[in-house]
Amino acid sequence: MKTAPTEPPRRWAMLALVTGVLLLAVVALNFIHGLGVEAGTVPMAAALAVIAIALLARGLRGSRLVFLAISLGLTAWCLLMEDAPGELLWPALERGSFIIAFFCALASLQHVAGRSPMIARAAAFLANQPPGRRYLALASGTQVFALMLNYGALSLLGTMAMRSAERETDPAIRTLRARRMLQGAQCGFSASLCWSPLAFATVITTALVPGVKLGTVVLTGIGSSLIIVTVGWLVDRRLKGSLPAGTVVPKRDEVAAHDTRSLWPLGWLLAAVAVPALAVDAIWHIPPSRTVLGLVPLIAIAWVLIETLRGGKLKELAARGRDFAFGDLPSYRSELVLLSTAGFIGTAAGALLAEVLASSGFDLGGVPARLVLVLPILLIPLAGQLGLNPILFVSLFAQLLPTPEELGVSTISLVMSLISGWTLTAPTSPFTASVMIISRLAGVSPQTVAFKWNGWFVSLTALALGTWVQILA
Repeated sequence: MKTAPTEPPRRWAMLALVTGVLLLAVVALNFIHGLGVEAGTVPMAAALAVIAIALLARGLRGSRLVFLAISLGLTAWCLLMEDAPGELLWPALERGSFIIAFFCALASLQHVAGRSPMIARAAAFLANQPPGRRYLALASGTQVFALMLNYGALSLLGTMAMRSAERETDPAIRTLRARRMLQGAQCGFSASLCWSPLAFATVITTALVPGVKLGTVVLTGIGSSLIIVTVGWLVDRRLKGSLPAGTVVPKRDEVAAHDTRSLWPLGWLLAAVAVPALAVDAIWHIPPSRTVLGLVPLIAIAWVLIETLRGGKLKELAARGRDFAFGDLPSYRSELVLLSTAGFIGTAAGALLAEVLASSGFDLGGVPARLVLVLPILLIPLAGQLGLNPILFVSLFAQLLPTPEELGVSTISLVMSLISGWTLTAPTSPFTASVMIISRLAGVSPQTVAFKWNGWFVSLTALALGTWVQILA
């Protein structure tokens, strides 16, 4: 009997091995560069990132290939048409390389958290809260979950919410209850983008607008998140009032609903990420976005060692490390290609467009400052309706804006305006992962979630955040 050929599996295993090593090297080089080591780290990281993307692009389709084609076109244009192509391309390559490193570092925490009984226990606690406080519990708890799991927080809490809603026997009430719980989780995820030191929205926007500390953004972003959750809760009150009179609350998992101790580890994890990163920023002036490249993997390692029984800690850590480096990381090829090319395109195209506008005499400095602060809140979500990734649009748009000094406004107000627009894109664009996850769980179209479910919420939140950035100015 003939045996099946083994060459293709071996070839794919070798590709996964090489890709994993390249991605880990990109993380390490970006981390070393963040510590102040300049000698060759940026070009080496950029070169390895380009090779990794070339390997990851095999077999991809759709928008990922479009973004790759645009990236190649921009590169060719700069090399052929610009007098100093390096001035445009190196910042774009550095941005793409950093995005890859940041995503991979965060994925290490997601790898551990997604398999942790502690996380499932805390999610069950939130999903089984009584109706009177369940929305606020989900909207608040999802923000901490998103710190560790990113979009995985929506999948986990959304699944828990659907299980809880399924206990309702009346189909109409079950549908409404599921919608309210899913919207609470999505509201929390959107709010986390305003303040999380591990969110692309805060990290990239802070890098694009010089002169503001990430710690300041985090503290101010907490105010924005409170506004978002409050607006969401008020909209949810209207939905709650649509329940028929005399509705009987379905039986909850009382053990899970009173398990407050399940939340303590989340608090410790939040402190383990935020406190060292902010302390290093305050003492040595190393941006938290660079610190977490080394800090988050260390937390993931410590987490595995704590949860593993004695006698098998190192063996389990080695097995998890192999699974992560050569299994998880190469499997994120779609996300890595999309995010890195979006950052590259936004940075390079933004610089080119800024040159064109400057030569034509167009200047946003002539637009009233208060209006300029509102523009990102309106334009970034609108760009999301066309499928433009916020990383791309914000990287491009931020380079066209006048500096805060030219506008006569505070730096934090301009940063929060950009972050607010990014935040509102998450629940209102049918092309975002958050909307797609919620629509899949609820069994409705992404357009239903983005427009019918979240239309009023996003409109009122845009008004509230627009007022907030005016106050900050």
